[in-house]
Amino acid sequence: MSQIVDIHTHYSGRSKGGDPLGVGGAMRSVRVGRNMYSDYKGMPNLAHYELGDFQLQQEVSHRAGITYRLMSNPFPSEVLSEISPRSSIDVCKHFNDEIAEIVATAPNDTRGLGSVNPLEKNHIREAERLMGPVGFKGLHLVTSWHGAFLDDEAAFAFWEYAQDKNVPIFLHPPRVPIGANQQMDQYKLDELVGRPFDTTMCAARMILSGLFDRFPRLQICLAHMGGGLLPCIGRLDFGWQLGCEGMPERAAIKCKNLPSTYLRRNLHVDIMGGWAPHVREALEVFGPDRVMFGTDYGPIPVDPKEHVEIVRAMGLSPDDEEKVFWKNADAFFDLGLSTRLRPS
Repeated sequence: MSQIVDIHTHYSGRSKGGDPLGVGGAMRSVRVGRNMYSDYKGMPNLAHYELGDFQLQQEVSHRAGITYRLMSNPFPSEVLSEISPRSSIDVCKHFNDEIAEIVATAPNDTRGLGSVNPLEKNHIREAERLMGPVGFKGLHLVTSWHGAFLDDEAAFAFWEYAQDKNVPIFLHPPRVPIGANQQMDQYKLDELVGRPFDTTMCAARMILSGLFDRFPRLQICLAHMGGGLLPCIGRLDFGWQLGCEGMPERAAIKCKNLPSTYLRRNLHVDIMGGWAPHVREALEVFGPDRVMFGTDYGPIPVDPKEHVEIVRAMGLSPDDEEKVFWKNADAFFDLGLSTRLRPS
């Protein structure tokens, strides 16, 4: 049986109890056809109706040949925790429970990824709840939380937990990315350029700060093929090779090894991006063992079949194609799919 696991899908439903987080006045949306327009911190955004239609997502995904989906909701926990009178952990729990409720309607082919803030130590409790009784298959973190990146010392307790418990981590950019105040409100640049480079900044900081030397067993998957990391990795390497003698402490590179060595040691990527040359580059640089299928379906209402066809056009061996389509995800997120397929 051919399988395809989509590790990168999103769902956002409407709150059933009015305004439980006390943010209604600050987060008004305007209907535009079937979609919803909003403007947060000056960043225009159009939420496509597919994001809130789980049944439609299932039907479109199944028609594309996708047999299993991992679902999350990356933006609201980080955005609304900044303006809600409730605690950030309560905000995260609200949206995590929403994902848990929707994936419970399709338990055979859909599982959840949960959101927490790794910069707040008490969020480890929520992570433990999600990975324990809630039954999520990993954690979906934004690459910066209210402008703070994840290499900060405040996150060390979380990374220690994630390493010790072998928690699968999927990193995704936030709603308002780095550089948002630099004319990113034009031409959808916040979405098209800013968010990929929030991921780039996050990954570069994790590497250069020595985070992966401190927590060498961490395994992290980056959304959108790592954002802009691949075009920048050569610059990280030559910056490391040149050294930092005479520079202030804050500017000194801390990692022990050539930055590119961490790509095949600690990092993985999905293929979301819709551009075959970048997928080919990701396969070459990370290797077929560290690349997973993902579409961003929901907020990005592009037929997932387009992503399927990109992978099939790569000319991979049958084994490597299966790795990208489902085997890598099965191993990374411990989905148990290989056991399902094993003859009895």
